[in-house]
Amino acid sequence: MPASQELAEFIRQHFRSVWSLELLLFLKRNSDGAWQEEQLVEALRASQSVISTSLEILLAGGLIVREDDDLARYAPASSDLQRLLAETESLYVRKPDAVRRLIVSSPATGISAFADSFRLRRD
Repeated sequence: MPASQELAEFIRQHFRSVWSLELLLFLKRNSDGAWQEEQLVEALRASQSVISTSLEILLAGGLIVREDDDLARYAPASSDLQRLLAETESLYVRKPDAVRRLIVSSPATGISAFADSFRLRRD
């Protein structure tokens, strides 16, 4: 495994897609202000759905805050989260494919898990 167990768990737990990681890194690089969803859609050239879902996941994970007027801002809830994100960013710069593999290897949750439960498998 390219990363420590703690870092791998952090990546799997906090990022459901590479878009979520890219969004958080964008907010971190631009942490001097808060951003509206529409601004993030335009800046990252992503869909409204991708940005909205990613913001919900990042908020639930304690990595961002939502301010008045529904603005999003980078604000890790703890120094541990901040440290783990810095390690994730460093690994992503050096080994982006390794980080992507960790993200896509995350267990399916929500509707994906529900849909997978109906998938027929060969024994």
